[in-house]
Amino acid sequence: MSGQSGSVFIEALIAAAIVSMILAAGFQVTADSANRRQMVEARRYALMVARSQMAAVGYSIPLTAGAAEGRDGPDLWRVDMQPCALEAGDSALGALYCVAVSVRDARGGPPLVTLRSRRLAPPV
Repeated sequence: MSGQSGSVFIEALIAAAIVSMILAAGFQVTADSANRRQMVEARRYALMVARSQMAAVGYSIPLTAGAAEGRDGPDLWRVDMQPCALEAGDSALGALYCVAVSVRDARGGPPLVTLRSRRLAPPV
């Protein structure tokens, strides 16, 4: 009889270990899901900021060679504007600028979003 009670105790310990591993795996999956959701939200917000700044180039951000920087909520943005290299040179319509907008988290790290476009500056 005492051999059977020891066997039941070991089976209970094994069952508890299996349940603990399943719960730990479930917790890990939930934590990973929350981290990914947070990263997607940060990138979505950064994309909205980048689109907004790209739309402002030529209006509230003057279209001249150089850079403009600022902060929007938890993100830092930077707009780089340089004349595009063209074989034929500038047209009568104006100079063509290569514009890049990058948005990064204010705490550091690589850019969350980078948008590139070309803008035509009016002739002077």
